[in-house]
Amino acid sequence: MENQFVVGQILKLSKSTVFNIIRRFKKTNSVENKQRSGRPRTFSEREERWIGRQVHINPRTSEVKLTLKCKSRFRKSVNPKSVRNVLRKHKYHGRVPRRKSYISKANRKARLAFAKMYVKQPTEFGENVICVDESKYNIFGSDGKQKVWRIPNTALHVKNLRHTVKYGGGNQLIWGFMASSGVGNLDFIDGTMNKYVYHDILK
Repeated sequence: MENQFVVGQILKLSKSTVFNIIRRFKKTNSVENKQRSGRPRTFSEREERWIGRQVHINPRTSEVKLTLKCKSRFRKSVNPKSVRNVLRKHKYHGRVPRRKSYISKANRKARLAFAKMYVKQPTEFGENVICVDESKYNIFGSDGKQKVWRIPNTALHVKNLRHTVKYGGGNQLIWGFMASSGVGNLDFIDGTMNKYVYHDILK
C-alpha cells in the first residue's frame, strides 16, 4: 500500500487509481482501458419497429408528432433527429407526394362494373365507341414547381421571374375525341364546360 502511495505521488495520481491500474495489469496483463461499446442506442429494435409501423400506417405523420408519441410511449427524452435517423435506417425518406386525381370508393366500384360489362364484347363493338376528353393547357409555363439558376441579388431580373396572369386567361381548355376511324377535330372551350357546351360540340 505504501508503494502505491509513493507511485501515486510521483505520477500525481490518486492511490485508488494506482491500485486499479495494478489490478487491471494482474488480470489482463495490460494497462490499456477495455474497449467500450460506444454510445448506447436511443431505441431498442422493438421500439424502432414500432416507429416504422407508425409511418407505414400513416405516411403523412410529422417527425414532431412521432417524437411526442415516442416520449409518451417509451418515457424517453428524444428529439426529432433521432426519430428521423430510425426512419432512414428502415428506408423511409421524406418525399413530396405525387399528385393523383381523387376517385371515391363508390366511383371506383362503378367504373370497375362498367369495364366488366363490356370486357367480353367483340372487336366490332369498338367501331361504335367514341372516346372523348378535355384537358387544360397552360399558356404561361407550368402549374408545378419551377426553379431558376441565379446568382445573389438577381431575383427581380426579368429572366429570373415567373410570369403570371390575373383573372384567368393563362390557360386554354381543349376538347377532343377519337374513334376507331381516327382522331376528330379539337374544340377550344371558353368558359365553363357543361352539358350545354357538350351538346353544341356534338351537333
